[in-house]
Amino acid sequence: MAELVPQDQFDKLPERYRRRAREIARRVSEIDALTKSCEPGDIGAVVLRMFRQFRDQPGIVHAEMAEAFREACCDLPGWSISEACNDFLAGRVENHTGQFMPTCAEFARRARAIMTPFLSERAALRTEASKLIERATDDHKRHLIEMERQDPAVRKRVAALAEAVTAGAARRQGLPHLGLNEAEQQRIDALKRPRQDVSKLEQTKIVKGRS
Repeated sequence: MAELVPQDQFDKLPERYRRRAREIARRVSEIDALTKSCEPGDIGAVVLRMFRQFRDQPGIVHAEMAEAFREACCDLPGWSISEACNDFLAGRVENHTGQFMPTCAEFARRARAIMTPFLSERAALRTEASKLIERATDDHKRHLIEMERQDPAVRKRVAALAEAVTAGAARRQGLPHLGLNEAEQQRIDALKRPRQDVSKLEQTKIVKGRS
């Protein structure tokens, strides 16, 4: 827990954030256990499984190949290299013909890709844990602001400020953009000639052709 959230910060958190911190710590511990490095024998077992099914790469030296696989996969968990082996044997790896033994780089890349969702989840959880104290502080501030807004004295003071700001302001006119009063607008409207809608249907070729 202290690795994710320092104890002094954890003690300041509200209970619901403490509960979330415990959940994060528990899940991170599970992922850490999943990503624990395998034993050398685990690597040898999966290499032997593939060796029995695939053809050798041209010019391969078995001792050097085994050492290369151990170096490439020594930091990977046993379950991920086992799953990578299953993928190669089942033909689920793109750009692999299923004939020749995969190189150590191809195999390690596949095993690491299998681990990616767990590593991404752990990174996201660590980021969330680092921001718990910030989230708790923001929630506390929002709560104080909301409580202050509900205070009748504060509401009255805000209303008085709003009235003071708008006091003395010019009232909105009926025609603010034209700058005309109502009498002038009526005089202009009286001078407007109504538009006569003249149908042009009689001028079309179809109607002329009938006449």
